Amino acid sequence: MKTKLILLFAILLAAASCSTTEPIPEPVDPIAPTASSTDLSTPEPTENSGNHLELPTPVVGTVALDFSERPCSASWSNNGEYLPCPGNLDEISGGYADRFDTIMIEGDIHINQPGLLTIPAQNDSVFYAIFGKYPPFTVQAGDHFQAVLACAEGYPNCDVSFSLEYVASNNTILQVPGAKWDKRYDPKGGYIYADAILDSLSGQTIQFILTVRDNGDAGDDHAVWIMPHIARLGSAATDAIPPHQLNVTNIKTVNVAGIVDMSSAPPYLYDDHPPGSPASVILFDLDSDMFFTASTMNTHPYFSLDVDPGQYYVLAYSFGVQDVPYVSGAFTGVEPSCGQPMAVLNVLPDTPVTNLVINDWNWSCGGTAERIEKPEEVSIP
Repeated sequence: MKTKLILLFAILLAAASCSTTEPIPEPVDPIAPTASSTDLSTPEPTENSGNHLELPTPVVGTVALDFSERPCSASWSNNGEYLPCPGNLDEISGGYADRFDTIMIEGDIHINQPGLLTIPAQNDSVFYAIFGKYPPFTVQAGDHFQAVLACAEGYPNCDVSFSLEYVASNNTILQVPGAKWDKRYDPKGGYIYADAILDSLSGQTIQFILTVRDNGDAGDDHAVWIMPHIARLGSAATDAIPPHQLNVTNIKTVNVAGIVDMSSAPPYLYDDHPPGSPASVILFDLDSDMFFTASTMNTHPYFSLDVDPGQYYVLAYSFGVQDVPYVSGAFTGVEPSCGQPMAVLNVLPDTPVTNLVINDWNWSCGGTAERIEKPEEVSIP
């Protein structure tokens, strides 16, 4: 299957090794930056200012990627472990990420537009920061990253660094030139308009990473990304996005959640660290060449992601041994299952899918049932 991931309005994270998550290296800020960013202070008051602020909404047809539309299409992690998505605000020790539709930011300003709330790993954790790695995206000339950045209201000691990073072709993590913004809580509402030119990446297919690092104490670091997106301006805007996807109000995604069951997988994936090794979960759209991805970790085999209504094959991929690069398990609709064909998952509008089980690894019975090859651009955690 030809692999191409189109994400309209989505979000971030960094890579890990096969059996344990390696610390994410600090990004390299390339020499002689060719991109720029706009870091503006609070604009003059308008008729919408005060306790409510209505920010400019991107023009329909100019958004090539919306990071907040499908936050769980990204892999979220700190520098040492994967994080569940959506996150749980009662369990933020390792970090937190999820979408919001409305939020209060510093200065008691009410925002009624979508975005992401991200919280880096806390002081009681051995880890730091939070990273959201999105599926592959091809940058075009003239593309910009744009967002409004702020601290959430009620966290006066918030002091963070926002940055836009990416995974280069050699798997090095780099910072987009000029795309780093430091933010401290401002009781007067000093939010930042971020604008980074992406021309230096034009023509490259990369994975963007939304990153938040604390500046010494993460206790109050509730970092807000309002309408983070890739703006595609000029004639390329509507040419690059199928017309039916231009108006996000016409797309209502459906959540698919479940578990990767490795109890019948090759023993090295399960015996040494039950409930199983980390895996990449992929939903392949049968009506197009799109796919949607999520990740599990060895202590949390559950996954959750938002997809368009449609028909899908659902597979999980984990690391192989010796000359076998990876092994795959499939959703077959049968429990227990070994050597059974892939089942079609019908995702209906307004009907979330829960308790989906990926459990057929073609192993214990020596099965040979057909499985889809793992897309090259999808890494195994």
